[in-house]
Amino acid sequence: MGMLDLLLGKKSAGAKAAKRPVPAASTQFAPSQSTQATSSPHQVRKDVLKLVLRELLMRNGIPNAWLSADLLRTTNSKREQGIHVRFLMRHFEPRLLQHAPALEQEFVQRLMLLDPLAADWLMGFSWQFTLDDISKCPPLPNAGAWTAPPQEPAAEPVAAAPEEHSGDVIAGPVFIPKPVDEVRSDLERLLSLRDEDMKRHSKAGDNFAPTRPAKL
Repeated sequence: MGMLDLLLGKKSAGAKAAKRPVPAASTQFAPSQSTQATSSPHQVRKDVLKLVLRELLMRNGIPNAWLSADLLRTTNSKREQGIHVRFLMRHFEPRLLQHAPALEQEFVQRLMLLDPLAADWLMGFSWQFTLDDISKCPPLPNAGAWTAPPQEPAAEPVAAAPEEHSGDVIAGPVFIPKPVDEVRSDLERLLSLRDEDMKRHSKAGDNFAPTRPAKL
């Protein structure tokens, strides 16, 4: 650069290029940084939680469309980072709420099998309704229904216990008495058969009078 150029205030092209603005480093990601982001401990924990939820639903026969989860980054009172699991109830099914504590317990058990240290970073559970149609949900009951004692289901009739017998008694067949007319008819029929049988087997000269039934 000559003296004249300095006096006229001209600058070289190299000086101008040196003062060009450079983009901030925070907006540029190198391939190594991107790879590290996907394999961070937080992302690994989220993948483990997704796997546990998928196995939990499959093992218990719950459709995947009924229940999902948001995995939220959070910290505890000791400034330790962890994940809070917020279950999203997408289908109204009262049994999901009835068995929610058991679902949470089994979720933790399956998670501990995959990561024994999960108790250090799992920060708890919560439930949220994300229903598309709430028209199928029952309305609120009356005010007294919350503190009223639950109604017990109607007891089914209990069959009578079989009669017990001692070991030296053999129960015989049950005798059902017949009507009087039917008994008289059977008796006359038996006597008639007996008379005919005696006539066939009687000896010559014997005289047997037919037997007549007595009146009942």
